[in-house]
Amino acid sequence: MEGMSLYKEYWKGPVTLLCEPSDRVSDNLDNCEVDLSRAPFQLISTTLRRNSHRTAFSPPSLMLAAIQFTHCSQWARSMGIPCVYVTEYSLRTRLEIMREERPPVVRRAWRSWYERRLEIAQRKALALADGVQCNGVPTYRDYQSLTRRPMLFFDTRVEESQLATPAKIHHRWTRFARDGKLRLVFSGRLNRMKGVQQLPVVAAHLKRLGVRFELFICGDGELMPDLRASVAQLGLSDCVTLRGALEFKSELVPFVTGETDLFVCCHPQGDPSCTYLETMGCGVPLVGYSNEAFQGLSETSGTGWVTPMNRPRELAERIASIARDAEALLLASRRSLEFAREHTFEKTFRRRIDHLDQIAEFRQNRLKMV
Repeated sequence: MEGMSLYKEYWKGPVTLLCEPSDRVSDNLDNCEVDLSRAPFQLISTTLRRNSHRTAFSPPSLMLAAIQFTHCSQWARSMGIPCVYVTEYSLRTRLEIMREERPPVVRRAWRSWYERRLEIAQRKALALADGVQCNGVPTYRDYQSLTRRPMLFFDTRVEESQLATPAKIHHRWTRFARDGKLRLVFSGRLNRMKGVQQLPVVAAHLKRLGVRFELFICGDGELMPDLRASVAQLGLSDCVTLRGALEFKSELVPFVTGETDLFVCCHPQGDPSCTYLETMGCGVPLVGYSNEAFQGLSETSGTGWVTPMNRPRELAERIASIARDAEALLLASRRSLEFAREHTFEKTFRRRIDHLDQIAEFRQNRLKMV
C-alpha cells in the first residue's frame, strides 16, 4: 500500500494496479486488511494469464510488470506503449528455493524443468521490453545486457525518518566495548527458505567458542515450534530469545536500531530480501552465507561479512572474530548506514519513477520523430 501510494505521488498520471485474486493466505508478516474504496489508486482484480486482462482498462502510457508475466512485453508492443519488467529471483535462486522446500522427487524434476523453460521465456520477454528494474545484484547481473535500459535497485521499507543516527551507533558500540557482549539478531519469516533452522546450530557453536552473546530471533512462521525445541535441546535458553513477530515501524526498527549489534543471515538462497537494506538502515551490519544476493550486496556496499554456504560452524567462527574486533564492527556499522542512506524507501522509488519517466519520454519523442 505504501509503495503504491508513492507510485501515485511521483508518477505524473493515473496509476492502476492489476492483480490476480487468490483465496490463499500469504505467509508475509505484514499482511493488512484494506478498504479499496479508500485506496489512493485504482485496483482491478482479474486473471493475468495471457491477454485476458487486455480490455480491463484503457491503454496506459507505460506498463510495469512482474517478469513472470512474460506476455506483457508483446502485448505492450502491440498497443504501442513501453513495457518495463521488474525482476527479483534469478534461475539459480529459484532452483535453490525449490531445493529448500524439499518437494518429492517427481515434483522436483517437474519444477526444475518448468523453471528452466520459464527462464527462456523471461529472456525473450526482456529482449522485447523497453527496460528492466532489477531488485538486487543477481538478476541485474544476468539480465542487464538483454534490454536497453536496465536499472539496479535494492528493496527496502526504511524511510529517511527511520534511519539510525551516528549517535545511536556510537551508543551501541560503547556498550559492546564496555561489556564485551555481542547482541545478535535475525528477523524474517521462520521457514526453510530463510535458513532459520540453522540459527540454533550457529548459537551452539558460538557458545562452545566462548563468545559472550545474545541472539534475538524476530518473526514467525512454520518453523517456530522447531526453533523452540532446538533452543531447549541445545541448552540455549540463556542466550537465545524468540521474540515473535514485531510490527515493522513501531517495534522492529527501533529494536534493531537500539538493541542489536550484528545481523546473522543464514539464507541458503539468493532472494534479494528487503531485510538486507532495512537492517543496514538501522546501522547494523550483516554476517551471512554467500548466497548470490548477499554476496552481491556486500561487494556493492563494501561492508558485511560473507561466509561459505550452509556451514554454520564457519559462520560462528566469523562472528567470534568480529566479537574480538570492536573497531571493525564500528566501521561496518557506519558503512552500512551510509549505504542505506542512499537507498531509502523514498529515494529508491524516486529513482524507479525517474527511470520510468525517461523510458516513457523516449518513446514519445520517437513517435513524434516518426
